[in-house]
Amino acid sequence: MTKAPFTVVRREDLDPICPHCTQPLTEVYYKAKGAGWFVLPPRNVVYFCPHCRKVLGMGQSKMA
Repeated sequence: MTKAPFTVVRREDLDPICPHCTQPLTEVYYKAKGAGWFVLPPRNVVYFCPHCRKVLGMGQSKMA
């Protein structure tokens, strides 16, 4: 069984769609909590849809 290579293709002509409300996502909102300085713990960040405000993902960032 031969596995095909995984390819990432840049597509500037397409916008992603919110998995909750199916609206095109031309921008994504985020909200951060925490200090966010280089010497302090990273900020917790939540990314959400600007249309329905449902969560798209979470992460940590020292810069947010």
